[in-house]
Amino acid sequence: MSQTDWPLRAARVARGWSQSRAAEELASVASARGVAVAAPLSLKTQLSRWENQHAQPEEHYRGLLCELYESTESELGLSEPSGPPGTDAVGADALRAQLAAAAAVDETAIELIRDQLRTTRALDDRLGTAAVAGSAYAQLSYLEGALWHTTRPAHRRRLGRLVVDAAPLAGRLALDGARATEAWRHYETAKVGAREAESPTLLGYSMVEQATVLADIGERATALELVEQGVTMVAADTPGPQRAWFEAARGEALATAGVARPAHEAYRSAEQQLNDHPVDSDTSFAEIPFLEFDLAALHRYRGHGRRLLREDRSAIEDLQLALHDGGGSLREIAAVHVDLVHAHGAIGQRADAARHARSAREIATRIGSARLTAQLDAQQPTADLEPANPS
Repeated sequence: MSQTDWPLRAARVARGWSQSRAAEELASVASARGVAVAAPLSLKTQLSRWENQHAQPEEHYRGLLCELYESTESELGLSEPSGPPGTDAVGADALRAQLAAAAAVDETAIELIRDQLRTTRALDDRLGTAAVAGSAYAQLSYLEGALWHTTRPAHRRRLGRLVVDAAPLAGRLALDGARATEAWRHYETAKVGAREAESPTLLGYSMVEQATVLADIGERATALELVEQGVTMVAADTPGPQRAWFEAARGEALATAGVARPAHEAYRSAEQQLNDHPVDSDTSFAEIPFLEFDLAALHRYRGHGRRLLREDRSAIEDLQLALHDGGGSLREIAAVHVDLVHAHGAIGQRADAARHARSAREIATRIGSARLTAQLDAQQPTADLEPANPS
């Protein structure tokens, strides 16, 4: 690969930045995250060395570069030692080092990585893309590298599960930035992890999550097909709350495709699963420990589905209950407000639509979700306007 084609340089050129501009932007990202870096002039020199493969960025710089360019380490060509092209011996030494590093990931390290992913998810729920993009992409890149260089089957299964934990979050962050192709790749990575984990349920989960990308680009029928495939993979012993999530996701896909009766049946099935199997009794389910689903989440899903089916008054009831019950990430709360903008606007309640539009826009801006902002603008472009005072 030529220096011109090197992914790190290509990412900068694609943005139309000079190396000086890229150094300034990188310094800004570091300042926002409280990370100490070199001065912009020195940073420009380092950036030149990295792009020309004369040096490999240190770990904290790799995380910042991932955040700056909204990419993973592998996408930026940073997963393996760069350096100038050398002999086969150099490549062999690098491979041996990576194999040794992967072998060092023991049970204690896996638990620490799982805790780290849990923290990243919690921060994403509270602060959104702006706070976690760099760490999320860096974590995924590390896990991919460890999985590629692990030969022990049991180890690959455990790392595969962690990849399924990390990759869908990276996919959601990419969707926040309206980067559908990148999101699709992350969900493909999740599916690879599920196969390595030898878990049909995790594979089904990854497929259902990936269907969001298809729905976003208007491929509603294909999205429904993918969700249906995913739902069929759920293991028979999957606990109620997780089964409820799959059914609610299926209901949403059906509603997106405009199929009303089966969508309502799916939502009823999800509610039945929650009623029959209390959430508290299933929180230790090992297959998808990061997936939580409760009645408030069902109200969000069903409210969104009803809004898509233009059952606006029923949608408002569900969505208001979702806000009242609390829970969910800021991304999900903002999406509820977006749905309420559309539903209130559809029945002429402009004041309520305007109120929810302000809330949605404030949260979307705060968490850095261009996707939600675009949805808000597309659904109700006048929703930020207060209704005219009656004369």
